Amino acid sequence: MKFRTEYTSKKSPITLSPKKPVVMAGSCFSQNIARKMSEHLWKSVNPFGTLYNPFSICMAIDMMLDLEKGYQRFEKSLFEFNGIWNSDFFDSSFSARIKEDCIREFLNRQKDFLENISEGRVLIVTFGTSICYHLKETDSIVGNCHKQPSDLFFEKRMSVSDVFIYWHVLIDNIKKRFPDINIIFTVSPVRHLKNGFIGNSRSKAVLQLGIEEICQYENNCRYFPAYEIMLDDLRDYRFYASDLVHPTEEAVEYIWEKFRETYLDEEGNKLLEEGARKVKCANHRPMTGALGKPLIEKGTHP
Repeated sequence: MKFRTEYTSKKSPITLSPKKPVVMAGSCFSQNIARKMSEHLWKSVNPFGTLYNPFSICMAIDMMLDLEKGYQRFEKSLFEFNGIWNSDFFDSSFSARIKEDCIREFLNRQKDFLENISEGRVLIVTFGTSICYHLKETDSIVGNCHKQPSDLFFEKRMSVSDVFIYWHVLIDNIKKRFPDINIIFTVSPVRHLKNGFIGNSRSKAVLQLGIEEICQYENNCRYFPAYEIMLDDLRDYRFYASDLVHPTEEAVEYIWEKFRETYLDEEGNKLLEEGARKVKCANHRPMTGALGKPLIEKGTHP
């Protein structure tokens, strides 16, 4: 008897190597995958902070890609609120009490982005929602509201064509600098229930269809179905945390295993296992007694 439909991994034409860094961008789910990588000594960086909608992620990457004018665009996006300087394009990890500190942070992260994308040639992008917040005064989309009054903004969902057009232009710009770049898209399995069940489902559908169009047009882009694995394979509230929105550690581990099956070859998986052993050894602390001597001597058993 079958009680579950299990996702079967398929090897991707893209094979990733743990020897090379990966640049992450997007929603908080990407941090889960980045954490799993670090637990196996696979270098991953997210210089953009947490961003949710395709437009904001696109603008952040494009800004860091532009060495000449990127920091000028960032500086223009800065505003002061409650004694703190923030950027309309980024989250609070770019914020500071002194404006120049914000610019310095951006330049450091831009350098980090360019160094790692140049070395690894891999970008993993996670879309969280297609619903964007617009400033009423300018009708411009912001990446973060920075706890400003809600009446300054209005919500609007992106269309499938919006997602495709913005990313088509960005990918062309990236390929001019890095022709052999590989981009892997995912949709975050984290539920955005502020707009209700229907709003969340339609928002995720826009992301899925937008990515489908991108991958059909761009031969260097692939889709990893983290969202579908969570909803159609695991498909149970026991795989959600107590907030019933975020996946549990077990769910993240399961999705991580499917990711490895899809994008790593035998050598890559061996490297990850070696990395995990090194991390475990580095984190191990022997139990000691009052005099600082190990409670269990080498070559003995409790």
